[in-house]
Amino acid sequence: MTNILGVDFSGAKTNNRTEVTKAIWLDGVLKVEAYEPLPRKLPFVHEALQKRILNLPHDAIVALDFPFSVPQPFALELAPCASTMPNVWCAAVEKIKEFHIFKNLRDSFVKSHGEMMRRGDVHFGGPFSPLHEFNPSMLQMTFHGMKMLHNLWKEGCRVPPLSHQTHKGQILLETMPGVLLRSFALPARNYKTENKTNGANPRKKREEILEGLEDPQCKSGIKIQISDETRRQCLSNADCLDSLVAAIGAAMWAKDKSQFLHPRKSIDTKEEFQAAQLEGWIYAPKRRE
Repeated sequence: MTNILGVDFSGAKTNNRTEVTKAIWLDGVLKVEAYEPLPRKLPFVHEALQKRILNLPHDAIVALDFPFSVPQPFALELAPCASTMPNVWCAAVEKIKEFHIFKNLRDSFVKSHGEMMRRGDVHFGGPFSPLHEFNPSMLQMTFHGMKMLHNLWKEGCRVPPLSHQTHKGQILLETMPGVLLRSFALPARNYKTENKTNGANPRKKREEILEGLEDPQCKSGIKIQISDETRRQCLSNADCLDSLVAAIGAAMWAKDKSQFLHPRKSIDTKEEFQAAQLEGWIYAPKRRE
């Protein structure tokens, strides 16, 4: 049995909650036990989520929907001697401290370099730069997420692809529900908000996604069991659905992490693995031919 947590760490200004799906991976089935939204009032949501994660068994897998770090050139502006994510997280907590300072540094960087992507993001369609500001804003979730990761790393959590020989705690995976949905051949767009331009019906899209996730033939390879109440919440709230998708990603890792695309240690374009240790890496299944 493996404890699973799927977390949608939304940066939307209109959303005042962090959505959490709690589940158990047991006997080949992901059994969703509860949907637990957390108030997003800072800093209490970080403290509540940290406590929730650290109270899980050490073999638990937590899938978190936010960028774990920033592009290498900006990372080195935040922490000039940084070689891995923990160096950047430490700078966020001990040097930068406040979001408005991070935002000012980001604005100056973007003015010269644009909203740069991370090296690993090129493998997937859909990710925004962690420095992206509008529709959606990635800045709040990136900055506050890094501060939370600093604390969790100090408590011994494991964060692929970082080396964690001395860390025995919960596994934290960077995920992106849109990327996962695309790998499942399910709708990855127009399921969140009304779009008058293309006439999309978000609820219909969510119904299609949920039906696909519950289909035994779903490409995720994960059989799920959810209550009628959780189903209703996912249909009415796209962020709840995202947290469920993140939980499915965590269950896929528990089942067989070799099915994921991992940063490569030796490739012609070089340094992909080293870059991922500093910039973070979205964990999603390898592309099926």
